[in-house]
Amino acid sequence: MARSLSGSELRQLVDSLVLDCDDMASHSKAMLYCTAQHYLDGKIPWEMTFEVDRWPDYTAVLWTPKDNDASVLAVEKDSVHVFLYWTDEDGLRQLLTSRSVDWTRRLLLVAFPLSGLSVLKEHLELQGVPCPADEDIYPCDTAYYLHETCSSADKVNGTDKVSVGPLRPEHSQLVSRTWLHGNTPEAEKYIHYQISTFPSACVYDEEGNPVSWILFNYYGSQGVGYTLPEHRGKGYFQLASKYLISTCLQKGFVPFLFIEDYNEPSRIIHKKLGYSWVEAGRCAYIHLNGNKSS
Repeated sequence: MARSLSGSELRQLVDSLVLDCDDMASHSKAMLYCTAQHYLDGKIPWEMTFEVDRWPDYTAVLWTPKDNDASVLAVEKDSVHVFLYWTDEDGLRQLLTSRSVDWTRRLLLVAFPLSGLSVLKEHLELQGVPCPADEDIYPCDTAYYLHETCSSADKVNGTDKVSVGPLRPEHSQLVSRTWLHGNTPEAEKYIHYQISTFPSACVYDEEGNPVSWILFNYYGSQGVGYTLPEHRGKGYFQLASKYLISTCLQKGFVPFLFIEDYNEPSRIIHKKLGYSWVEAGRCAYIHLNGNKSS
């Protein structure tokens, strides 16, 4: 029977997770590990529910903000993040009937493995909930950096006088303004939270102005990468990425990120950086109940 985990049980779950760098289809496990660890460390300021299909020999885990207590995540109004990890489809089916999720409201399934899409659609039909339209499904590849070290870049295009380091909270407005899902007060609040709490990387010009950056999400993936248009083609994003990769490796995280199918430039640059991906790691950000297409 499905059940929510206590704090001590959540610690046991984290300790049970073994992140295998050879398993390039395990991004859900990596997201579970990072989210649960950050939650236990007090880095996630909202209450969350972690639910398993059974305990302690679980085969599926669902986690989501509890009782809508995630205002900092309100980048899209009234939308709730839902995550799922499973090794057995029966476990997935059981958790999809969880009462901790109201499947009739606006939801965002974060990096949902496409291997479970038919099971998800079957569940939604049984619940009388509309299946997501094609335009509400954003397929991605999961790109992993599977090397033990990351080479640094001492020079960028020869003579550029730039420096690299973490972003600062005062840069939240700039980052939000240039983010695809940003440029709102809610998005700026979320970006401020990320910059203030988790690792990030930024290339600064001679005057200390940010020109290229990338962030680390609370669930462990890298994202929100951007280079100002007038500074593109100079290798700045690669420099920022290498800095964040090195930071993740030092902290014991496997660097990974999601590349949307339409974003070929991102695919090219991350392949140059040493990232790789396989078909088994395919996933999608799935908006339910009118988030996007309406």
